[in-house]
Amino acid sequence: MRKLNTLIFLCISLCCFSQKPGQRNALMTIRGNIGIPQVISSKMFRTSFAGIYEGNLSVNFRLFDNFYMGAGYQNTQFQNNKFLKMQLFNASVSYNTRLMCNGMFIKLGYDQFFSEKGYFSYSINTGYMLSVYNNVNADTSARNQPFVGKKFNAPYVQPEVSVNFGVEDNMSFSLMVSYTTLFHKYVARAPRFNQFEEIRKARNNYVMGWLAFGVGFNVLRNRK
Repeated sequence: MRKLNTLIFLCISLCCFSQKPGQRNALMTIRGNIGIPQVISSKMFRTSFAGIYEGNLSVNFRLFDNFYMGAGYQNTQFQNNKFLKMQLFNASVSYNTRLMCNGMFIKLGYDQFFSEKGYFSYSINTGYMLSVYNNVNADTSARNQPFVGKKFNAPYVQPEVSVNFGVEDNMSFSLMVSYTTLFHKYVARAPRFNQFEEIRKARNNYVMGWLAFGVGFNVLRNRK
């Protein structure tokens, strides 16, 4: 919750900067980000998985003023937490179950300049995510029944804020923060984790969601 409050405070603080008059970003921008996601919504999901990486890439066109629109692809991956182990004879072996998410999205955003080469970007990505649990151990205990499929698909929405610093006329680098809401409720039986009491008894009142901090780049084409 503290990190979500930090994100909200950051958005409000950035809005206090005034737009430098007359400045426009490039007609076409290629924007990419990579970061590390951290689950903060469902405690059951957070107990099961930790984020490995999240990356996205989009192609965007300026519509008017500094408003832009584009389309892109996102890939996010999680791995089970290390305390999850299975007993094989007299040994404990760690699980290696991963959640792989691939999404296509539409981006709507606005660039706000605070200097000749510095600007904030406020955007929202919305799209559809295809997700699958890989390396699932075939646990057939009663706790994991009735069985649930390893694949699921759901829409998602992702507000994003970044601060960008131009290093050349056609390139800038950024620091970003985003929050993803995937409109799917986590089911521990899908990755066959429901036999773990720590997971089974954890709260699961919300859909899946995670916060990500990272870095990015913008390639600026036809900039004026």
